Amino acid sequence: MKKIIGLLFAAASLTLFLSGCGKPTLTVSDHHLSANALAVTVKGKSNQAKVHYAINGGAKKSTKTTNGAFVISVPTKDYKQTVHLSADGKRQTVHVAKADVISTYSKVRTSYNQALTGTALSKKDQQLARGMAAQAAELKQKSQALKASKATGMAAMQQKAKQAAALQAEAAKLKQTQAQLAPAMKQAKASVADQLLPASPKSGIHNLISSGKLTLRANLNNDKVLGIAMMVPVSSLKHKKDLKPFIMSFSILADSVGANAKHVLKDFQKSAKAKKSSSTTAPTFHSNGIRFSLGYSTSTLYVFITK
Repeated sequence: MKKIIGLLFAAASLTLFLSGCGKPTLTVSDHHLSANALAVTVKGKSNQAKVHYAINGGAKKSTKTTNGAFVISVPTKDYKQTVHLSADGKRQTVHVAKADVISTYSKVRTSYNQALTGTALSKKDQQLARGMAAQAAELKQKSQALKASKATGMAAMQQKAKQAAALQAEAAKLKQTQAQLAPAMKQAKASVADQLLPASPKSGIHNLISSGKLTLRANLNNDKVLGIAMMVPVSSLKHKKDLKPFIMSFSILADSVGANAKHVLKDFQKSAKAKKSSSTTAPTFHSNGIRFSLGYSTSTLYVFITK
């Protein structure tokens, strides 16, 4: 009888021990995450098959665990986000910092597409286009100065009217030159049509340009650009003929987001050399408040752009 009671007690103890081992667990590697170009990664562990989560009180989603670990990708936004996680009664909370807005998409698109189209013009037409751009900027400056000036007396008013007429004549001449260049601009635009930024991309993370030699992926919130990732095959950077288009696209993109392309390229070359001599990730560099971060895989170079 004592033997039977002892066996029952041992069985009960084993059951309690096993049930203790089966208690749900849920942990996260970090409760506060900084924003990056596209999305942050929430990492954690749980002994449950699934982990449920909701972002800023939105729809409840779930992700499966693999060998007790899970990963959740959260697109960064221009506002703070709170991620509530749960697994069979266990709860965790992760806060994601807001991303600073780089620029408006419409501004980046206009600058990028105009510059890229310009590269497809002949050298003669490129020179003409640069002259027209400088002339247009000068006309704008003169016009604004004339509007701001105050004329008192008949002579001053006549002089102001004379200046206004001269500006109108210059503007008409510029318009005529633009009309002459229009056919060449149209042809140039058509030749790079597959490389231009689209007019109305969706909000969220999407590819803006996707080709064999270049992929541009952006995180957008309506007209706000929160981050850009430029992806280029490493193989296309080993030959000068393939390197030239990358440098051109990279320079145009840097200028379009408000950075100084000349300085960015100089820092990029230094970072690339540092990567060749080290196994660590190349450092981040800045220009006019814009941050460029490099990343590498065995096949791809990644350039992440944030502010």
